[in-house]
Amino acid sequence: MTRTARDANPVAERGVYLSRLLGAPVLDAEGDRVARLKDLVVRFGSAPHPLVGGMVARRGRRDFFLSWSRVTSAAPGDIRLGGYEVDLRPFQRRQGEAVLRRDILDKQLIDIDGRRVIRANDLWLARSGPRLRLVGVDVSGIGLWRRLAPAAIAGPAEADVLLDWADIESFATDIPMVRLRSPHARLAKLHPVEIARIVESVSIRQGQEILESLDEKTAADTVQELSPEEAADLIERLAPEQAAGILEEMEPDDAADVLAGIEDGQAEALLEQMDPEDAADVRDLLAYEGDTAAGMMTTDLAAAAADSTAGAALAMVRSMEEPPNPLYHIYLLDAEEHLAGAVSLRDIVLAPPETALADLADGAYPRIHMNDEPRQVAHTMAAYNLSDLPVVDDEGRLLGIVLVDDAMDVLFPDLWRRRLARAFRR
Repeated sequence: MTRTARDANPVAERGVYLSRLLGAPVLDAEGDRVARLKDLVVRFGSAPHPLVGGMVARRGRRDFFLSWSRVTSAAPGDIRLGGYEVDLRPFQRRQGEAVLRRDILDKQLIDIDGRRVIRANDLWLARSGPRLRLVGVDVSGIGLWRRLAPAAIAGPAEADVLLDWADIESFATDIPMVRLRSPHARLAKLHPVEIARIVESVSIRQGQEILESLDEKTAADTVQELSPEEAADLIERLAPEQAAGILEEMEPDDAADVLAGIEDGQAEALLEQMDPEDAADVRDLLAYEGDTAAGMMTTDLAAAAADSTAGAALAMVRSMEEPPNPLYHIYLLDAEEHLAGAVSLRDIVLAPPETALADLADGAYPRIHMNDEPRQVAHTMAAYNLSDLPVVDDEGRLLGIVLVDDAMDVLFPDLWRRRLARAFRR
């Protein structure tokens, strides 16, 4: 039933907006007013469009619950009950229940189909007889106006933008009584770039909720798309075991950037919970200044002895527990680990196995000093059209490599991220 600018399908269900029911008089079988409607109660579960199970009614200063099974008709100015007696015991929410006005209206929600964060300006309730079912979210400006203008139309207008509730995810932080079995399961299927854009659009508490719902690999890919400052804020809020697991899944340079923004004691505690080998890589990177080439680099690379063959190099890559990703070049090292050149993976794959890597290598492949500034790194990579750039120390020993995405972040941080996001949506 979705009606959007992307996909203008007609809204077929007869129904009513929540804003038109709120405050309506609740009448008994004789038409006498017994209360007014304050909110509607639903129970989220497996159904994509949950039924309204009851209402919160107000009489004087008392809020009490009325089951929707007692309602014979529901219209903006007239909610009729099939009897006379009401139970005035104070309303108390039960586990699994949500109240629409308090928990959903005006709250941020995730539009999975649109891959964005929205705000619920009104809610569309389909009806069959007296039964009501939550089927849509109005995100249009007229949805706000409808709540202020008594003469506004009761049904969807052309200016309305109704999104199917089946494509919407809410936040457990907004509905404390609802704990879904698989929170944000559909969100987890989006690309990490898209998940990161959503995390950036919500509060830090909601971002934490999203990360906690993801598996460690997806969470790590998502965190790597955030700014180091925002990523650090989120990692600090997670349980130490989960935070350490996410950091292990991240590229060493990205994990180091995040930990650099965390208080030293907590950062060290997370490093101690990480796999020792992963933690050692990150500790090595944390020793370098962040505004240098060494501070930008990753130690996740493939290197081989200068006298190796193409076949030996491929066997070495296949034997690695986690080969570098991406893998553009294999770097050649002499006996003292000085950088002797670079060979593209393509040339190695196409060469006969017995071919000496030295015969394939580009001995003049560009390199940069560990203390060079980030902008110099980025300009060098742009000038030579490089996908990766080796970083060396004073003696010419290979320390790590800078990847093109990290270099582009220096020159075009916002533009580069937006371009990636658009590319992955195609």
